Parts: sequence; C-alpha cells; structure tokens
Amino acid sequence: MLTGVTVPLTVAIPERIDLAQAARYFGAGTHPDPATTALLERCARPLLDGVRIRAVWRCEPLEILSETGLLAGSDIFRHLAGCGSAILLAVTLGPEADRCIRRAGIGDIAAGVATDALASALAEQAAEAAETALRQQAAAEGAYLTGRFSPGYGDWPITVQPLLASALDTQRRIGLCVTQTDLLLPRKSVTALLGISDHPVMGQLAGCGHCALRGRCDYRKRGKTCAED
Repeated sequence: MLTGVTVPLTVAIPERIDLAQAARYFGAGTHPDPATTALLERCARPLLDGVRIRAVWRCEPLEILSETGLLAGSDIFRHLAGCGSAILLAVTLGPEADRCIRRAGIGDIAAGVATDALASALAEQAAEAAETALRQQAAAEGAYLTGRFSPGYGDWPITVQPLLASALDTQRRIGLCVTQTDLLLPRKSVTALLGISDHPVMGQLAGCGHCALRGRCDYRKRGKTCAED
C-alpha cells in the first residue's frame, strides 16, 4: 500500500442504522421496548438524510510512527506485533451530525438523546465500512490487516489524538479537529490505527476492560460480550 500519502476514502451512507447498536448507546439494552424502537426509527431517517461521511487514511512504516511519538504505551505495540507498517484512519460524520442532534432535541429531549445514540452507531458503522474497504485493498495486494485500535484503548492514551490528526491533516481534509483536552470535533468521529503484515494477524482485541460502556453493559450483566452476539 502506498506510504507517506494521505488518501481520501469514499464511505457511502448506509441504508439503515444499526438500531440494536443504537439502542445500546441509548441505554435501552439489547431488547428495547416497542416505544424505544419506534423513537429510534423515527429519528434515524433525518440523521441519514442530514450527514455526510468523510474519511482519510495514510500508511506509514512503524519506525516513522514511533519516531513521531504516536506509538505511546505498550498495548499498541502488542497490537502491532508481526506488523511492519500501519494505517492511520480518521472517519467523521461531520458537523451535520451535531446539527441534527441539536435540531432533534428542540422541544423533544428524548428525540435529541435518541439521535445522539443513532449518530454514535452510525459513526461506528462508517468506521467499519472504511475498515472493510481498506482490508479489501490490502488483500488485493497480498497484505493482511489487524483490527482497528483507537486512542483510549488500553494504555494507548488519547493524548496521541493531535499527532494522529496532524499526520492525516484532518482539519484541512475532512474538517476534523482535536480540542485542547484531546477530544474530537465534530463529536461523531473515529480515529484508529490498523497494523499491516504479510501474514494473517489479529492484533490485540480491545476487550471489555477498554470499553466506555463496561460499567453499564447489558452483555456483561448476562455473562457475555458483544463479540459473542
């Protein structure tokens, strides 16, 4: 894969948002009641019609990434075991998603919260679609990718967000900025790294210990994980 060049990636708007995922973000668990399902369905279409997915990626040798300070901590090196290079990826739903959330919440708090949950699910779908496209491109070149690993997983600190965004020139290319507290703006955005190898690699699975929902996860209450669903 071409190294040292930031490349735009086309990610289509899906026909539907994963309502099961959105329900979990909404706090309704894995089996939302009919009223919650109806609320999510009602709020999904304006969001799908209102957002525009933007994505960019870049391939770099690990030694280059290490020199920049981007590979901080030990978990990211475990994730990249067996890899010689890595893809940096950024995906965003753009400011349109934040506007949709604010608009939905005017006079209807529940609709605003539901739209926020839907946007989180849609951002994850967009990141998955981007990963799938990159995985297909790598396979065509005889290469293999790990899964996505994002800042905040394990001991890979979110303080690397500015470095990742700078490497991808996200502010200029897709309008994605990083705040002084290392949060992404627009909010419904995903950054990640995927290792590249010449043989099959899995990388380090993020696991429950790294999940923001671990304290209120319905799967964990039932002794399962979302990876088993």
